[in-house]
Amino acid sequence: MLLILFGFGMFTLGGIMLFKPMAFANGISQFSNKSWFHSFEITSRFIVGLLFIWQSKHSSYPLLFLVLGMVLCFTSIFLVLIGSSQHKRFAILTAKIGKWFRPIGMFSLLTGSVIMYLGFLG
Repeated sequence: MLLILFGFGMFTLGGIMLFKPMAFANGISQFSNKSWFHSFEITSRFIVGLLFIWQSKHSSYPLLFLVLGMVLCFTSIFLVLIGSSQHKRFAILTAKIGKWFRPIGMFSLLTGSVIMYLGFLG
């Protein structure tokens, strides 16, 4: 179920990037201005990463779960190390690449679909 939810999240965000790239860019800018933005990003990634690692032994795709979990946990630790001001700066820079959101969105839609498919198979 965790894999299906993760894939669905990727699929949904990919669809927004593909069909409404400027709305996605504006959403990044608005979200990065919230006082809790940095803490939320760290905490949510770390918790989901730990869930993937914890469930890896019990899944049909243990290596996939373990790698996804480790990437998410590493990203959380990296965000702690760079600090909130650099994280916000990066988010604002990311929002400015709006023209690239369509191809990134297409990749995210495909990847999210594959992850959901694997979740339904397992």
